[in-house]
Amino acid sequence: MINRLEAHRDFITWVIKRLEAEGIACERTTGNSSSGDILYYNAEDELRVKEIVRQINSEYNQ
Repeated sequence: MINRLEAHRDFITWVIKRLEAEGIACERTTGNSSSGDILYYNAEDELRVKEIVRQINSEYNQ
């Protein structure tokens, strides 16, 4: 269980760094936020955020 939590934590950190590199303002949520793990501020960024997450998943889940 600890390994899964650490992997999730590391994945979220990596996604946030990638989003920031793409110019998307975001931050990690705290606790068990109903907003999910990452909060981004512009609704216009939603499609790009989803695309980046899909790219990361496809790279590492082959």
